[in-house]
Amino acid sequence: MQWQNLFPLIDNALSSEENGVKSSLLLVGDPKQAIYRWRGGKAEQFILLSKNESPFSNKDKNTTNLTSNYRSYDQVIDFNNIFFKFLSGKFQNTDYIDLYENSHQNKTNKDGGYVCISFIDTNNIIHENIIEDGENEEENGDKNTLYLKKTIQTVEKIIKQGFQYKDVALLVRKKQHGVLLANYLTENKIPILSSETLLIQNATEVKLILNVLKYINNKADNEAKMHLLYYVGRYIEQFTPVHDLIAQNLNITEEELEQSLEKMGVYIRFNACRKKSLYEVVELIVEGFIKEKANNSYVQYFLDLVLERHIKAQASIADFIDYWDRIGYQKSIPSPEGNNAIKIMTIHKSKGLEFPVVIYPFATGSFSSKGKEKIWIPLENKEVNFSKALVDSKKDITIYSEKAKETYLLKKEEEILDTINVLYVALTRAVEQLYVISEMQLKKDDEPNSNFLSSYFIEFLQIHKRFDKNVFQYEFGIPEKKSPTDEILKGLDEIKVVQHKMNSSAIKIAQREALMWGSMQSEAIAFGNTLHEIMSNIKTSDDVTFATQIALEKGLISPSQKSTIESKIIAIVTHANLKMHFMKDAKIYNETRILDTNKKSYIPDRVSIVNNKAFLLDYKTGIPRETHKTQLLQYELLLQKMGYYVQEKSLVYLGEDLKIITL
Repeated sequence: MQWQNLFPLIDNALSSEENGVKSSLLLVGDPKQAIYRWRGGKAEQFILLSKNESPFSNKDKNTTNLTSNYRSYDQVIDFNNIFFKFLSGKFQNTDYIDLYENSHQNKTNKDGGYVCISFIDTNNIIHENIIEDGENEEENGDKNTLYLKKTIQTVEKIIKQGFQYKDVALLVRKKQHGVLLANYLTENKIPILSSETLLIQNATEVKLILNVLKYINNKADNEAKMHLLYYVGRYIEQFTPVHDLIAQNLNITEEELEQSLEKMGVYIRFNACRKKSLYEVVELIVEGFIKEKANNSYVQYFLDLVLERHIKAQASIADFIDYWDRIGYQKSIPSPEGNNAIKIMTIHKSKGLEFPVVIYPFATGSFSSKGKEKIWIPLENKEVNFSKALVDSKKDITIYSEKAKETYLLKKEEEILDTINVLYVALTRAVEQLYVISEMQLKKDDEPNSNFLSSYFIEFLQIHKRFDKNVFQYEFGIPEKKSPTDEILKGLDEIKVVQHKMNSSAIKIAQREALMWGSMQSEAIAFGNTLHEIMSNIKTSDDVTFATQIALEKGLISPSQKSTIESKIIAIVTHANLKMHFMKDAKIYNETRILDTNKKSYIPDRVSIVNNKAFLLDYKTGIPRETHKTQLLQYELLLQKMGYYVQEKSLVYLGEDLKIITL
C-alpha cells in the first residue's frame, strides 16, 4: 500500500473509541533496512516518524527505540556497532548521520562470535584493455574465479568448526553472482538451496544451448551465431582473442564453420541436427560444446525441460524456442526445503531473516555504475513552458543552478544511504559468524578507491590501524562454534550423471504406465487415453500403420502391444456405426480449436465435413456420463452457428471393450 493511501486509514483508526477507550496504533520499522527505494520506498518516512514530526492528524505519539540485539553473538554485534558508526561519517545529511551514529545495539550475553574481512589477491591478474565502462571482461572472469575459490575455502573452514551446510547463507547483491556461486558449489559437490538465483536462463551453458538451437533453426540468425562463437572464444579456444575469433568465423559458410569448430575441439554437424528430434539435438550440443559440464545442475534441469516438451508436445526446435521465450525462461532449478544445504539468496530476499553463518562474497561494486540514471531538476527559465527537466544524473548538474545543485546533492546522499542500508541488512543477518569477501581496490598512491564499496572496509581498517596492503585477511574474535550442534541431516543419495549419449534406436521410453502393468480399471482408462492420443493422428484407415509406428517411436506403446493397438484402431475406423466419420473424401479436423463469440475455446476430437454436412466424433474413457452428451451437443450448436448441418454425432468409449453411443 502507498504511504499516502495509508494516512486516511490510520486517521480513521485513531479517531474511533470503544467503551470510552481511544484506539491506538503500533508501527514498527527500521529506516536502516529501507532498501526498496527503486520500488518507491523511502527511509525518510520512518526517520520523520521517529522525530517530533507526524503526518497523521493525531499528533500524540510515543517513540520507543529497541536497543538490544537478541539475535547475534557479542563479537558480531561489536563489529557492526563500530563499523556502522564509522560509516555515519559518509553522510552530510544530519538525519542520516544521526541514524547510523546512534545505531549502537546492546549485547545479550551471547559470548563468542566471529567476523572476518578478507580480500581476494588480484596481484597476478593482468590489468589491461579496459573497456568503456571501466571493466575488462576477461579480467572480471579471473576475479570471479578468485571470489569463488575464496568462498569455497571459507565454507570448508566453517564446516571444520562443526557447522553444517544448512547453517550457512551466501548473500549476494546481484543474481548473476548467485548463479556463479550455485554453479561452482554444485561442481564441487556442495549442496545448495535457492529460490531465486537458480533461474536456468542465467546459466552460461544454457544460453549457449539456446543460441545453438536458434542457429540450427535459422542459419541466417547471425546474432545467435555470434553468441555461439563468443562462447567458444571465451571458454574453449585459448589461443585466439574472442573478437578475432568472431570476426574470422561469423561470415563463413556452415560447412566452413563446422571445420573451424572441429579444429577448436568442437564436433557438431548442424544439418544432421536438423533431421533429429529436439532432445537428440540438445544432447548433441551438450556432447559437442560442453561435455565436461554435462553434470552442471542447470544443464541437467534444462535437459529435463527439453524432454518434457518433447514428450508432452512433440515440440520441434522452433516450437521449443517459442515456448522458451513465452514461459520457459522463468523456470528455475527446484530445491527442496529441509536439506542440509547452503542457502544462496540476494540481500533483498534475506531481509528479516537470520542465519547462523553469513558469507557475503563479491562485496564490492562501483558507486559510479549508475551513470545512466535520470533525475528531475527544477528549471528557472521563465521562457520555458515547463518547470522541470529530466536529465542524466551527472555532477555537471551542479553548475546549472543552486536548486539543481541542491537536487543533485540530495540524490547522491540518498544513493549513499541506500548503499549503506543494503550493507547493513547483509551484515546484520549473521547470528554467530560473518564473513565478508571483498577486493583490495587501491589507487596508485595505495589509498582506497572511493568509487568502490571495498573502500568502506579498507578505510575502516585504516582508522583502526590494522590495514596492510600485503595482508588479505582480518579477523575479529575467535573462529570457533559456540552454539549447540543440531542433528546432522541424512544426505540424499547421489545419482550420477550418465554422460555417454546412447543410440536413439537402442532404447524407448514408455510414457503410459498402464501399458506396462496390469489392466485394472484405472489402467484401462489409461489404455483408452493412449488410444485417444493415437487417434488424433488418424484421418482415414490408411493412416493406422503410420500412426501406431509414431506411437511406438514416442514410447506411447511397446513393440509387443503394437499389433493389439492396431487391431483396436482398425475396429474403430471400420465399424459399421462409424463409417460416415471416416469417409475418405471428407475434410478432417482432428482436435481443432473452435472459438465462440465470447472467445471461449472448444476442441472436439474429430469433425468430418462433406458438402457442408458435419459428422461429430468424440472419444471418451471410463463409464458413459450425461456430461459427455452435453459436451457433444455444445459442439453441435457451435457448428450450426458456423453454418454446418450436423448429420451425425457419436461418442466412442475407448477401452478393452469398445462402446459406441450415437445421438
